[in-house]
Amino acid sequence: MSEQLLRLRLPTDSAFVSVAREAVVSVARKLRFPEAEREALRLAVGEACNNAVEHGGQRGMLTLRCLQDYEFFIIEVSNSGEGTLPADPAAMPDPSAEGGRGRALMEALTDSVEYLIGEGNTLVRLKKRLPTS
Repeated sequence: MSEQLLRLRLPTDSAFVSVAREAVVSVARKLRFPEAEREALRLAVGEACNNAVEHGGQRGMLTLRCLQDYEFFIIEVSNSGEGTLPADPAAMPDPSAEGGRGRALMEALTDSVEYLIGEGNTLVRLKKRLPTS
């Protein structure tokens, strides 16, 4: 059973990505994540939100939810875009590539990443194990 800690609905506009990042860092601080892990979550959430903005359609909305269960801090980013389910773990692109690092960063900076694609909805679920102390 998960407890919802935060729910935000934001326009799919890059100007609001920083709002989502700061909200997640604030919750992570309250859950006593060390600074380095909060910064990793900031980056991972920023990538998830940037993807939602890019693929969520103009004038759309993204939803950010932060949850906690017994073991994990769970961050969900969803939008009304039509995503595609990744087949393989992400690989970091060539250093000269302009983009394509988002999935690889999310997967490297969290304990798990799930992609849930439904009709008219895409959800990315990031999980980070709660601190033990």
